[in-house]
Amino acid sequence: MKISRTININAPAERVWDILGPNYTKAGDWASSVYVSDARPGTPKVAAAPVAGRVCQTSLGPFTETIEAFDEGRRHVAYSATGDKMPGFVKRLVNSWTVHTSGSMSRVQIELNADIAFPFNILMGPMMKLQFGKVLREATEELKHYAETGKPHPRKVKADASKKAVKAREVFA
Repeated sequence: MKISRTININAPAERVWDILGPNYTKAGDWASSVYVSDARPGTPKVAAAPVAGRVCQTSLGPFTETIEAFDEGRRHVAYSATGDKMPGFVKRLVNSWTVHTSGSMSRVQIELNADIAFPFNILMGPMMKLQFGKVLREATEELKHYAETGKPHPRKVKADASKKAVKAREVFA
């Protein structure tokens, strides 16, 4: 399953890339589905990557990400994700973000690829596509807000005040 989304952001590409690339580990600062995040220990698979990946406490439980591609010049990062609550029929989940210059603005392309085992790809595929699509839509809206204002989206502020987020931050600390 492949889901793509493109969004225009009224901020320079360098600012947007700084959030997604060099500050990759800080998704918990702006994404409402990520309560808290930090660098994953270990040696990066990709020499150019600033870290091996990140660990996140999310609305769906803990996730570990591994950077699979990192290209500063192209402003491109891709990472695979695994989590305790990820169904066993999801064989691989890779998300990639690319930031393009569009005049004084940025254009961000995001692509999520999920390898789902048969027959679940047929049975669960449409529902999962809707869920993943919602997550991508919200994440790009929140990135846009954060890049344009320097402040978390109201949805992130609300999520951070939840009991689950407070507990996740306590466990993560």
